[in-house]
Amino acid sequence: MLPIEMEKLNKIQQDMVDLGGHVLQVNSDILSTLEKGEISKISSIELYSKKTWREKIAEIDNQIINVCALYSPEARDLRQLVAFLKVTNEFDRIENSCRSFVRDLPIVLSGDMDQNSILEYAIPLQKTCVKAVKNAIALLDEDDKEVVNSLYKKVVLEEDKNDELYQMIEKSLLSELNENIELSREYQGVMSALRRLEKIADRALSIGVLMHYARVGGTMSKPKVDAT
Repeated sequence: MLPIEMEKLNKIQQDMVDLGGHVLQVNSDILSTLEKGEISKISSIELYSKKTWREKIAEIDNQIINVCALYSPEARDLRQLVAFLKVTNEFDRIENSCRSFVRDLPIVLSGDMDQNSILEYAIPLQKTCVKAVKNAIALLDEDDKEVVNSLYKKVVLEEDKNDELYQMIEKSLLSELNENIELSREYQGVMSALRRLEKIADRALSIGVLMHYARVGGTMSKPKVDAT
């Protein structure tokens, strides 16, 4: 590999790690705000403007395309670049889910909904999001296959927990809705907001799948993981 090619690959990888760091920080800030019960402050969590965010995504994508076009990277490097190109899209989806959540939650909780009961649902759900995103992002900068497999399994486990929690929450909220039909609009709004957190974990798993494939090879599929 030519030095200039290596330099460009390292730049792309660092930019990916930086982008992932931002996504993780946003999710950590959401969790911290929920744990403090400061719903009124959640909309002030720092996110990039849509324009700036799109520019950052486009800059990395363009770097990847240029390296592929100019340097014909070897199979392993090409696999990583293709994975990175897809991961930027997953980052975009996570950012959008976060943006929608911090916008919508204060609105749906501004009425007669019991804020504390909703936080009891949202906090454990967001904890799984943070753990899933953290481990998925760690895969961006890890080459050791044993560590990669370990991080990947952690992402899978957290996403599974997230799915189970969301299903339980959805069932509980539907039950509460039947008893408080006059609050149907509010309950639907809460379920829609919490669905954003479920989607964040889904996107973290997609990143895990992509990066596991990039580092280890094989097929891009979700493994069966023992929770013990």
